[in-house]
Amino acid sequence: MKRVIQKLWCIGAVVALLLPAMQLQAVTKSQKGFLEHLKSISTIDDAYFSEQALLVWPSPDIQATLDYGPMSDMLCQEYKTYGYLVIWYMNSSKYRREKEMEMLESANCLELTE
Repeated sequence: MKRVIQKLWCIGAVVALLLPAMQLQAVTKSQKGFLEHLKSISTIDDAYFSEQALLVWPSPDIQATLDYGPMSDMLCQEYKTYGYLVIWYMNSSKYRREKEMEMLESANCLELTE
């Protein structure tokens, strides 16, 4: 009986250690799916997460005329699910030409969702 209890305790300890890693992996898959969805939108060339920010690279041919307000409203509805607090819209044209990062617009999801 003592051996059974020890084995159950060991199994419980292993599960307790693996569960956070499995949950983290599920979140990562979820985030990857979200990013793939964003990249499939015609107005977005690329997107990725950096710490607690969502970086969005609009298509170069429309980035100057894109209305960032409605896009931010839509994307900020998902901020809790995918773990970002701000959205940074980056200058795709400048990055393609000069390999320099420049922010065009930003949105604070905490302010937009209050």
